[in-house]
Amino acid sequence: MAFKQFDRVPNHYAGAVIQRIKDFRQDMGKRSLAPTVLTVGELEVLVPRHFGFCFGVERAIHMAFSALERHPERQINLLSEIIHNPLVNDDLEQRGIRFIHDSDGQRRIEESEIRAEDVVLIPAFGTTLEIEQSLQRSGIDTTTQEFREHFDTTCPFVSKVWDRGEELGQEGYTIVIHGKFRHEETQATHSHTKEHGKTLVVLDRDEAQQVADFIAGKMSLEDFHEHFSGKWSEGFDPETDLQRVAVVNQTTMLAEETKQVARILRDALSSRFGESDLAHHFADTNDTLCYATNWNQNATKALLDAEPDLAVIVGGYNSSNTSHLVEICAQVMPSFLISSADELLSRERIRHFDLHKKESVESQNWLPEQMPVRIAITSGASCPDVLMNAVFERIADFCGYDAQDIAVGLDRLALHEPLAVG
Repeated sequence: MAFKQFDRVPNHYAGAVIQRIKDFRQDMGKRSLAPTVLTVGELEVLVPRHFGFCFGVERAIHMAFSALERHPERQINLLSEIIHNPLVNDDLEQRGIRFIHDSDGQRRIEESEIRAEDVVLIPAFGTTLEIEQSLQRSGIDTTTQEFREHFDTTCPFVSKVWDRGEELGQEGYTIVIHGKFRHEETQATHSHTKEHGKTLVVLDRDEAQQVADFIAGKMSLEDFHEHFSGKWSEGFDPETDLQRVAVVNQTTMLAEETKQVARILRDALSSRFGESDLAHHFADTNDTLCYATNWNQNATKALLDAEPDLAVIVGGYNSSNTSHLVEICAQVMPSFLISSADELLSRERIRHFDLHKKESVESQNWLPEQMPVRIAITSGASCPDVLMNAVFERIADFCGYDAQDIAVGLDRLALHEPLAVG
């Protein structure tokens, strides 16, 4: 499937080194998931086949900058962060775009401060029907063709989940949403889907197993309420509404975990109602998984076969898809989530985000003294290449290499052997 390339994603988000790697992969190894190897002296950098901006993010940024270009006389507002990357959001704010909500969902600009002649952009995650109704009260008509084409940057793969949820809800299935309940995308999916049927949000395999235990009669109604109260739609009755189930996901979740959530619930319904009648009780929804999430995660897994010494993952701390890349890498090697090269303090010290502690921490001796060293570097779907580019250049500098050394390495790009054909 081909995807449109946008010509208005600003050039200042690109990186020369990363672009050379992308050009190399266009010329060869398109189908291979084997990482690209960039060798600079005794530093070996592994870059996955897929990383960085996805189609939905490119589309959202394109639409935001197009709005700035087409409407210089109008006040432009964003409902919230357009994507989860501080560089892009700060850039847009400096260009005069106002943010109606902050990153925590707190309102910064009241309904009365938004005028009917203003431009309002819906971010790539989409938004809730309740927020759209608030915009209507401010005089912003979100139902027009112009608004949908030029100001609604909701990723088409997110709206595809909503369409599938509507279809299944109308067929009588309860929609189980695999996602982080407070995440903007999950909130939007929950809001749109509950208009057409009952909904329930589950975070992970453990919560899916608790739902399965209730279906199997192994959990009391009281315990179910204690675990899930507030994470379902109005009128949801677990005793009747978990007899027919379909699973959709927040598109940035681990694709494999979504499949596991679906499998757990499918098995529970099969045990209770029998395999012969399973199609009535469980709907297959693999078609709601985002292609970019799958590609990035599979390409990151392919990095592990090359056995790097460590991994550096670049992206926003609140980026769900980026955090899952960290989880994949952390299974087999030291892995550090950083937002920019500024967090590479020295060869000895790195400031990074700890996913478990949910805070920024500092670690010592992160980059091995002994050479050669093999490092995996990747980035989330909302991370501009320029940030990943700067990370590579700083690591090269820590290892004693300059721009000329990097140029020599770029002339010798290769795929890691053995090739993993995808």
